[in-house]
Amino acid sequence: MLRLTFLALALFVPLASACGDVTEGVVVDTCRAPMIEPGPTCTAFCAQVAGNCEGAGTTEECCGRGCQANLNEEYTQAEVCGEAVEAVFLCVSELEDCQAVGDWGDQNPPNAFPCRPEVQVVDGLIDDGICLP
Repeated sequence: MLRLTFLALALFVPLASACGDVTEGVVVDTCRAPMIEPGPTCTAFCAQVAGNCEGAGTTEECCGRGCQANLNEEYTQAEVCGEAVEAVFLCVSELEDCQAVGDWGDQNPPNAFPCRPEVQVVDGLIDDGICLP
């Protein structure tokens, strides 16, 4: 039900398999995310998730491009969708430590994971038919 799962998968599953492949000990940038310059929200989000916490199985650069592409798509759907998803990304970027980032990604605990209120706003917009799942 939670949009968070979709966002995490949309951002990171394709990027994890597409970025930072290792060939003979050398990281090869094979990022297939569009050549989009990430804005401040995605830069902060990816610095936290892919940089500080070494999550997402991708580079900060590739994460940022994928994040911005996702955010642009949400804003294209409706301004309120973009704002709600951006609030989730901002919340995650401001989490205190990598344990909290992991708890957000795992939705742990289910009724009180970090950034849950922001995720619930997105879920409500989807439930109301304003934003697409």
